[in-house]
Amino acid sequence: MKKETFTQFLLLVIFVIFSYVYYKMPQALPEIDKIYITITTFFFSIFTGFFISQQMSRYSKIREIISHFDGKMSSIYRSSENISKAVQKTIGKIITKHYKAMIATGEWNYHLNHKSNTISSIHKTLETSIGEHEVSPLSTHAIAVILSNLSDCEVSRKTMVMLYQERIPQFQWFVIYFFAFVLVLSVSAIPSEGHIFESILKSAFGVSIFSIASILHHLDHLHLFEDFIGENSAKDVLDLIEGKK
Repeated sequence: MKKETFTQFLLLVIFVIFSYVYYKMPQALPEIDKIYITITTFFFSIFTGFFISQQMSRYSKIREIISHFDGKMSSIYRSSENISKAVQKTIGKIITKHYKAMIATGEWNYHLNHKSNTISSIHKTLETSIGEHEVSPLSTHAIAVILSNLSDCEVSRKTMVMLYQERIPQFQWFVIYFFAFVLVLSVSAIPSEGHIFESILKSAFGVSIFSIASILHHLDHLHLFEDFIGENSAKDVLDLIEGKK
């Protein structure tokens, strides 16, 4: 079962359980004044709103950088044709290996967590193929384009590493979970025994709190959607190399 599907199923189960518990459970907590719920909701929304905004910005930047990186890889492959078919074929194999490892694992950050020699291998291919040989002006221009793109790819990779490490600190997670717990506890203190509508409203409110925490967790780990970041872009590069585009 995919992570998103599992999360949705879990939230549905929590909603049903909460509804049943709120409907059947006698009032165990003294009714809390509405002012406490208002204050807790305010602080919870402030904290989660700030971090969701911050992590969405981080998510968007990483997507943009990945697209930029993939575009440079496509340019490298196309430009290598102006050197020789043999060089283009070798570079195509290197790039294919790079993206197939990502697609096979479903991890956009595969090459950040595992040793990657994609850029250095392309450099080595150019050194081995060209060496001290004289080349045509067109090939010289193509080599310059490839080297420039490789330099940009290295910068993009370093930027991705930096953004990847910008996670929410543990203390901030503690504060978020603390306010979430207090908020659920405050809502639970509202009388609802034997009242189905009030029980559903309370459970819906509690599930919405868990949903917000879940969204923030997925954003923090860069797994907001089922497909990993840049999957379509990676497949587009492979389609180019395989001659499908």
